[in-house]
Amino acid sequence: MKPLPPSLYIGDVGHMRHRPRRHSLRYRMITVLADIDGPHRRAGGTWPFVFDRFGLIGQRAADHGDRSGSLRSWVETVLERHGIALRPGRIQLLAAPRVLGFVFNPVSVYFCHDGEDRLGAVMFEVSNFHGGRHTYAFPVSPNAGTPLRFSCPKAFFVSPFNPVEGEYTFRLDRGADNLRLGIRLHRQGDCVMGAVHTAKRRDLTGANVLHAQITQPFNTVTIVGGILLEALRLRSKGLRVFAPRKGTIDTLPGRL
Repeated sequence: MKPLPPSLYIGDVGHMRHRPRRHSLRYRMITVLADIDGPHRRAGGTWPFVFDRFGLIGQRAADHGDRSGSLRSWVETVLERHGIALRPGRIQLLAAPRVLGFVFNPVSVYFCHDGEDRLGAVMFEVSNFHGGRHTYAFPVSPNAGTPLRFSCPKAFFVSPFNPVEGEYTFRLDRGADNLRLGIRLHRQGDCVMGAVHTAKRRDLTGANVLHAQITQPFNTVTIVGGILLEALRLRSKGLRVFAPRKGTIDTLPGRL
């Protein structure tokens, strides 16, 4: 996977819960792929889309990482703590944009390339409604094929209806025009639940951004509303709640 020009992805997210009760949910979602810094990021801004300042719709590096400084420094720290020997060149972030100042990203994806623009690592930054955040990072072999596949133990509360137990599997396929990200949670050899994000890529142009806002004007509301609606339905089905009501804080960045 080579770096792409600033891109707008329009697609769907589907959730399927298998245990202890079957339940499904689907909602529309807009995401943006862009460099976290450097000239490629500055070249991507086009009205009404803006980078790192307030606007109708945009992306802020400060919304990600530990929010304490440079996003690049944070990425390098996470890679180091995972034992990934990569000094990143271009780093691209796939995440939902801010819309009128509001944003929530259940999962943000970092594509970390080396100095020759070869993909060397992928990071998944997971957030929950308690203000917590955790990052899973994986090395990518130079001769890795597609789709990319990763797995690791679950280490962080996401859904309050699942304890911090089990193993995640990630399946990532990003071509020139399409994206497919699948995440499954397994416990004792059984798939408890899964989520799939599929989307079509468009160039990040003013016309495409305006069209996306017309067809999907409330991106953040759709994401948050969909998650809350799912929680309400699951609660009505009698599912047990595991997560604390507040104070779910991530451990050190990248720590498993």
